[in-house]
Amino acid sequence: MDKFAVPKENILYLIVGFAVMLVGYLFLLGGGADSPEVFNYGLFSFTRMYIAPLLILLGFIIEIVVLLKREPIKLFRKR
Repeated sequence: MDKFAVPKENILYLIVGFAVMLVGYLFLLGGGADSPEVFNYGLFSFTRMYIAPLLILLGFIIEIVVLLKREPIKLFRKR
């Protein structure tokens, strides 16, 4: 009997969810001002305000779905 909490087939989806979150966090990097007297509008870019949080949230949703799914997820079924 398999004693892992996650089926072996779902490990790939866990890695994909982690990669999606990592890309979201990478989109949040940078954009700081060189000096405190200068305001940098790069802090409020579309990527940083909307895309990055959505990617991080999507990564968490992927992780939760994969962890709660007891049977293997089969997106590409062989016929």
